[in-house]
Amino acid sequence: MNATRQTMIRTAKLQPDKVDLYQKLHDGIPDINLKHMREAGIVSLRIFREGLTLFMIVETDSALEVSDRVVARELEERWHRLTGDCFAEFWTDANEIFNFSGT
Repeated sequence: MNATRQTMIRTAKLQPDKVDLYQKLHDGIPDINLKHMREAGIVSLRIFREGLTLFMIVETDSALEVSDRVVARELEERWHRLTGDCFAEFWTDANEIFNFSGT
């Protein structure tokens, strides 16, 4: 496995009346947000939903991170304001309890 790659799993819970809004926000993520994620070294970011529980799988590669990137704090804060009201419980890291590599 590449030493610069990392996979993180996070979970969160949505407010019951905010599921549709959360989905709509993710149906049209602005290109600037996607660019910001790529520059942070994010190779893949997927979100799954089961009922009100969200599962986010984030794969990063520090070798792809733009070292002199300008962090757009306003962009991040705006996105967190838009999505923040949707959460009953914010994102928390999930701990790996088992790993099988069938190579």
